[in-house]
Amino acid sequence: MNKLYFLPLLTLISLASITPSQSDTNHFGAGGVFELDLGDSEIPLTPKQEKEQKLLEENLKMKTNETKQTQ
Repeated sequence: MNKLYFLPLLTLISLASITPSQSDTNHFGAGGVFELDLGDSEIPLTPKQEKEQKLLEENLKMKTNETKQTQ
């Protein structure tokens, strides 16, 4: 009966002791986050995103004007 557990235990120990060979050469850095430098390029907004952006800008202008008026 001990032989029944010996082979799976030996396999588990051997698999757990294997270290990845390329662990130091990944492209994600120490934090695990991949950084993509796009330089000065801009990604165009969708029409829905443009509308939301305009609404946010208008709300910001309104709040800024309210703040200026109360001062």
